[in-house]
Amino acid sequence: MKHGVLVLAAMALITGAAGAQNGQEYADSAGKYKLTLMGDWKAVSYSDAVGRQKTEFVYRDRSEGLLKITREPIAGALADAVRQEEETLKIYRAGIEGLSTESFGGGSLNGVRMSFFHTEGGRRMANTFYYFQDKNAMWALRFTGKRGALDTIRNITDQIARSFKAL
Repeated sequence: MKHGVLVLAAMALITGAAGAQNGQEYADSAGKYKLTLMGDWKAVSYSDAVGRQKTEFVYRDRSEGLLKITREPIAGALADAVRQEEETLKIYRAGIEGLSTESFGGGSLNGVRMSFFHTEGGRRMANTFYYFQDKNAMWALRFTGKRGALDTIRNITDQIARSFKAL
């Protein structure tokens, strides 16, 4: 009897974990992109100061994790745009450390993954940015959050980035 209860409890845990990894699909209201949110990530929509509709993605609360998605035109190769962004970050972000870039793929678009730590208002922050080239545009998925929270869920941010599709 005890063994059967343990097996049922283990099956319930496995089923719950698999359900959490399936995620929830989010499609941009303007039809520009879609992605799948995993774990505790959720979409938060609001109107900015001039009335434009904006969506950000929050992990638990904004201090734990925040994802902002932008699309920017680029004239050349993605690698050049990422290198330029890296130089800009070194100038304008305080206390950058552990900056690294690597190729990133597995989804509908291939690109670059950049990660680093910095200090903001006395707080230690973790950053993981994904850059994808789609014709003559660069999509940037910028995850930022508290060090010790965001940097421990790389598998989830990677899954979200791989699910990203430009429409």
